[in-house]
Amino acid sequence: MSATAAIPVRERAGAARRDPRALVLIGVTVATILLVGLVDHGFMSLQNLRFMVLNCVVLSLLALGQTLVIATRGIDLSVAPVLGLSAMVTGLMAQTGGLPLLGAFGLALAIGVILGTLNGLLVAKLAIPPIITTLGTYSLYSGLIFLYSDGTQVTSVPAAYAALGNGTVLGIVPIPVLVLGAVLAAIWFVIGHSRFGRAILAIGNNQAASYNAGIPVTATQVGAYAVCGVLAALAGLMFVSYTGSATVTTGTGDHMELQSIAVALIGGTAISGGRGPVIGSVLGALFLSVVLTALVFVHVPPIWYSAGEGLMILIAVTAGSRRTA
Repeated sequence: MSATAAIPVRERAGAARRDPRALVLIGVTVATILLVGLVDHGFMSLQNLRFMVLNCVVLSLLALGQTLVIATRGIDLSVAPVLGLSAMVTGLMAQTGGLPLLGAFGLALAIGVILGTLNGLLVAKLAIPPIITTLGTYSLYSGLIFLYSDGTQVTSVPAAYAALGNGTVLGIVPIPVLVLGAVLAAIWFVIGHSRFGRAILAIGNNQAASYNAGIPVTATQVGAYAVCGVLAALAGLMFVSYTGSATVTTGTGDHMELQSIAVALIGGTAISGGRGPVIGSVLGALFLSVVLTALVFVHVPPIWYSAGEGLMILIAVTAGSRRTA
């Protein structure tokens, strides 16, 4: 990368480090827990706190992948059906064929790489706008779930899967949280301390300048979508391990593609590309998990949940636009 192409990336990286959004998210999340806890003491119970943390693990994995893609000035609407297909395939094979957990990890990896790479090739090679590409593959991948499941559902998983989704280390730290921590550390290193990560930010900042600077634009874009696919498939495996179930609407029924975009933007990822604070994305997922659970405790009708998520996206995009203006 030439010096002229690197300067904007460093400036954006510095801006991300100075962005107080992470501290704001922590403060607002804690304040929400305390305020709702005053209304209903059950909200602050260890069981409910554990539920909210575990509930944000799957969404955090989706958001981390989404962060990489949005940082390239793209978007991936297909993460929800990729999650659902991974959950359905690994879950049914475990339920009916006794697929070992290690094999499930390999299968989920393959699903994520193939589907994510297809998204990336369509965007980077054929120059189809990301929102059009992934809207199309959203329908395609959703159809694959119906075809593969043939009307069946996952209703139980072997003990090894249940241990992955519900087990703890030393009786304190949930295993899914450790998995998320490992993924977060890896993505943080990639986007902040690797050539691939610097290329992602450079492309999001100025794709034409990045190409002129010798950055492999096509390969980087395909790689970002491939990683996003892998993380979505891993999220599917974690989901089926945690819940012990999967249906044809897993992921898509809860609009997890929109939730992943929302928490990435809330966490500070710039919709215009060039900035992707991964820790902020995880904090955004935790914040959304707390908010949605709080709405249940204060008896807000579920019909308002989607409206609330949409409002948070608008606020996050508006705040991000003002910071980068």
